[in-house]
Amino acid sequence: VTEGWILPITDSPKPPPERITFSLPVVNAAREKVFVASGEGKAEMTAIILEHAPLDGSIPAALVTGDVTWIIDQAGASRLKK
Repeated sequence: VTEGWILPITDSPKPPPERITFSLPVVNAAREKVFVASGEGKAEMTAIILEHAPLDGSIPAALVTGDVTWIIDQAGASRLKK
């Protein structure tokens, strides 16, 4: 299944391997979007999304558009260059 509002995930690289997720059109239709990046474990991906955002779909969070707010603690921001 690749279309719809809610999508099943059966092979997630991060636990849990089976879950559901909102599709990108649903997320982008939201009036406001909020990402939370807390801790050193989120620092690398936060930097990739905010500073090197690939638009090839490999990182779906990089494709979120519109009014996006980031809430990041010091550890989560530790790899940001800005």
